[in-house]
Amino acid sequence: MPVKVVFIGNYVGGDDGIGPFLFEKLKDDKRLKDFELMELGVIGFDLISYVGDGDKLIIVDAVRAEKNIGDVVHLKEINLSKDLKLISQHDFGVEETATILRSHYPKIKSIDVVGIKVNQPKAFTVGLSQALMDRIPEIKEEVIKLIIKISKQN
Repeated sequence: MPVKVVFIGNYVGGDDGIGPFLFEKLKDDKRLKDFELMELGVIGFDLISYVGDGDKLIIVDAVRAEKNIGDVVHLKEINLSKDLKLISQHDFGVEETATILRSHYPKIKSIDVVGIKVNQPKAFTVGLSQALMDRIPEIKEEVIKLIIKISKQN
């Protein structure tokens, strides 16, 4: 049962680029060597071509924050539609994509989101905000811990 970790976001969307940014920081981390890590940019519906029955899917993306920029949260598939406030500049939001994935691959083991709380993204802005950059060391550690924890869940 492969565990696929997909980092999504927009490099030129300000803080929405946190997913691809973290991929670059974590892709060679030895603690994640047993996971299939992928950076897929602003993918939406096309995510369906990267998963299959039996997979555990973990999506790392920005989520809207009212405060506490840089906090890392775990959202389970069952709560996506009611709890998720994604900053989606993707063709489909993660909640819609999860629904489509589940309908095409009913035997996907699980779909989880590791969200990093950010402010509103800024279109055509390269780089993350200073508030987010200040928290990168702890964000990286929290994301790694959550990926490992989620992978061990049934």
